[in-house]
Amino acid sequence: MSYTKTDMLSHKIIEILKEHSDEKHPLTQQQICGYLEEKLGIKPNRKTVAQHLKSIIGDESCNVFIADKDNDDDDDDKSDKKYITDIYYASDITAEEYEFLADSIIYSPMLPADYVRDLIKKINILSTGNTKSKEANLRETFHYGNKSIFLVIENIKEAMNTNRKLDVTISDYDKNGKLLTKSDPQSGIKLQRVMLSPYGIVMADGFYYLLASDVRYDDLRHFRIDKILKASICEEDGSMRDVKTLSNVPRDLKPVQYKNLNRYMLDGTVERIHINIKKKDISLVLDTFGNEFTCNKVIGNDDIYDVTFRANIQTAVRWAIANRKAVKLTSPKKAVDIVKEEISALSEMYGNQER
Repeated sequence: MSYTKTDMLSHKIIEILKEHSDEKHPLTQQQICGYLEEKLGIKPNRKTVAQHLKSIIGDESCNVFIADKDNDDDDDDKSDKKYITDIYYASDITAEEYEFLADSIIYSPMLPADYVRDLIKKINILSTGNTKSKEANLRETFHYGNKSIFLVIENIKEAMNTNRKLDVTISDYDKNGKLLTKSDPQSGIKLQRVMLSPYGIVMADGFYYLLASDVRYDDLRHFRIDKILKASICEEDGSMRDVKTLSNVPRDLKPVQYKNLNRYMLDGTVERIHINIKKKDISLVLDTFGNEFTCNKVIGNDDIYDVTFRANIQTAVRWAIANRKAVKLTSPKKAVDIVKEEISALSEMYGNQER
């Protein structure tokens, strides 16, 4: 008997070995029979399972082996043999890498939960990671529900590859996390239809963003892709605008650079930011803005750094307020003024509350 892909029992045995075995956790024939009974709802004949295992081992493409080579003999029904698959080593992915990949998918709120569940099942064959804990994490993690997101991404990429504009309809989510398909005056959500020249896609905080220019304006903007209901390629008069003609684009700007300059993906211009920060808290700058900054000592104070970097001005304001015990924003003046206005508004909001 030789193994073929149409052999269902052999296929199930290989699936069980992929999911439950590795070099440190080999499975006996009895354990394999137990999993088959659990998954198929039948009690398989042990002699038949032993014959299938022998055939599978004889097919090198299956990557299934007997763990204890010294125990390899011609007794097909010897139940103390232990079997493993080295599919994980052949695919060059470790259990830790699998964990990272699975978590990256699970904690992406833009992906619909049912899609995440199916994708986790697909990548489970790459590792013997704790799939039950991953399923629990998925149940406890909130996901939005735009089921058209990958069709939208496909059309965006095609538009970029063919140098065409996009006709895009943008919506928003209601209080239940449902993406509305029409305007809703009661919630204040209005559908927007805009014509865009698409230049790139970046990911920030678990969301995909489209970098594009609206034909009505001359600057580069970003749009959260999971909020796009549909994106159609313009066939007539649809050539993209040259990105170099936009007013707020530095020379040779790449999508990842845009993300670095626009942490939190807020509206606002990118400018040179100056701050004073306590030496022990310099990692706050690294965590948010990366390592593209200059750092000097403040004269007369050995515990403070004077730091300069480029960033979205609204991002710098939000970040400075959030880290106000360690950070003082010193310029540009309009950023300092925004901080003062925000602090004043917060003081008024919370100061008038009754205790």
